[in-house]
Amino acid sequence: MKAWQHISVESWLWLIFALYWFIASRTTAKTKARESLSSSLPRNLVLALAGALLFARWFSIGLLGRRFVAPLPSVWLAGVLLTAAGLAFAFWARYHLGRNWSGQITLKEGHTLICTGPYRYLRHPIYSGIVVAIVGTALTVGRYRALLAVVLAFLSFWWKARQEDAWLARAFGEEFERQRLRTGRLLPRFRRAAAE
Repeated sequence: MKAWQHISVESWLWLIFALYWFIASRTTAKTKARESLSSSLPRNLVLALAGALLFARWFSIGLLGRRFVAPLPSVWLAGVLLTAAGLAFAFWARYHLGRNWSGQITLKEGHTLICTGPYRYLRHPIYSGIVVAIVGTALTVGRYRALLAVVLAFLSFWWKARQEDAWLARAFGEEFERQRLRTGRLLPRFRRAAAE
């Protein structure tokens, strides 16, 4: 068997996602202000550890290697579907963010506050979609190391979202405050959304 034939379905989904992200990153607007390396590095290290726990089998030692869910076809299918749904949601959000996107916390030249698509309900739908995809992949992995990856990824994105909110509040003032009251950070505010 060739090496690429050993790659799981969910790994292919992540590879497609990474490829799209790389290509799309080449069409962003020029950066006006960027967070410092000292601000982003700790958070990115936590996220990198989450990725390693999720995909590196050599983390399967002791409790981390034990299964938290039986390796049933239904569990695997649910995991693949959640991975696909989460990544699709992140794609959708990335499309709406357009040239404002960046892997780091930045303000772009001509930066606008996006309130369309998933941004109508969430301030950080890309992070939400990625967390859902990680939950799905954790189901397919089925080991406690993958659950730890979910927790670490969620904490990293929560941390980044809080920092990003502070940047957006300074840049957009009352406009951001209106969006903040209307939307959730990583989960939608169903009561407010239903009232509109």
